Amino acid sequence: MSGTTARSTIGNFRQPFVGHLPGYLAEAELTAPEALGSAIYNQLLTERWRALLDSDESRDEPLVHAFLERHPSLLPGAYSVDGESGHSPFPMAVISKPKLPGLSDREPDFMWIATDSAETYPILIEIESPHKQWFYGKRAEIHSDFAHAQGQLAEWRAWFNRGHNRSAFIEYYELPRYLVRRKLSPRYVLICGRRENYGSSRRRMEKRAELARQDERLMSFDRLAPAKGPVAHSCVRKAQDGYLVLSVPPALTIINDGEDYALATGWQEALDSCLDMPGVRREYLKKELRVLLVNPDAYVRQVGSMRLRRPPVVVSSVRSSKCQAQHRRRCWACRPLLHSFGTERLVYLGTSIRRTFRAADRCQRFLAYIVIHVRKAIRNMR
Repeated sequence: MSGTTARSTIGNFRQPFVGHLPGYLAEAELTAPEALGSAIYNQLLTERWRALLDSDESRDEPLVHAFLERHPSLLPGAYSVDGESGHSPFPMAVISKPKLPGLSDREPDFMWIATDSAETYPILIEIESPHKQWFYGKRAEIHSDFAHAQGQLAEWRAWFNRGHNRSAFIEYYELPRYLVRRKLSPRYVLICGRRENYGSSRRRMEKRAELARQDERLMSFDRLAPAKGPVAHSCVRKAQDGYLVLSVPPALTIINDGEDYALATGWQEALDSCLDMPGVRREYLKKELRVLLVNPDAYVRQVGSMRLRRPPVVVSSVRSSKCQAQHRRRCWACRPLLHSFGTERLVYLGTSIRRTFRAADRCQRFLAYIVIHVRKAIRNMR
């Protein structure tokens, strides 16, 4: 590929498809069918997202929406907006253009259904343009763009407080019994404009701090970054007959619990359309999903009265020594270690840790353990 063609591809946010991450496929093919992990994905996603926000193409709200559908980890609220919950969202996905039964005027752009041990949080997200304004003038007057968007949050709040709408919400979104038993506490998120509109003005910053109501979270597009669980969550749409998978992130990793995936249809098609994911990785995930959808407890083992989950075994791809050496030179995780220890010591170090921690078979997982165990491994080499 010529330099001009490469630059035009990187600068075009619609080709070859919306949400494309240049460079990710080449890195992922080095570990396929195993997952590449989240480190490289987060890095490339952050760079691509910042480039989109800084471009004129970010004025196209449907384009921004489609990008976020492909990469839902950028959206806040998967684990609540009131603090970091340890519970996964339902249904392990963000919901695009969720309907509020009976309200046809304006639907939210996205919604997470987050939860903790006491409450269930529908997180309704309104996406405005990065180019819209919060304030104008020296007196920090509230811009009509912002006032209109915040008024939309008020309309959704009024809907939840009206009659039997909360029961209608629970029924429409098919919330499981354990979520129904918890208090339903909606939260409303507005993402609008850029920080530069208010960040340099003390008056605007003071006024901004007073704008949000108790159940609202107001933020600029600069706040969005890959959050917890970037490889676990997909994007779905709710219809009368259930959930349909719209897209999956290229770093998708499935957990070994089929109940989380049986709620939605369209997994095969969503994986086929994820062209940043290596083909062999897509086929592996489709095979595992078929197993889990037929038998959700395929990876359950009983130990006395306890039901434990055992992860499926990923058959590693067979690579030549030349390919492995190329991986160590190119991998963002291995490069600093290669520089510090040299090839022979790096291979020994990786082998030493993998023998003790088999879960660290990939370089990214290897890094997760290295903080604790690298000193011991280095002492063993001396």
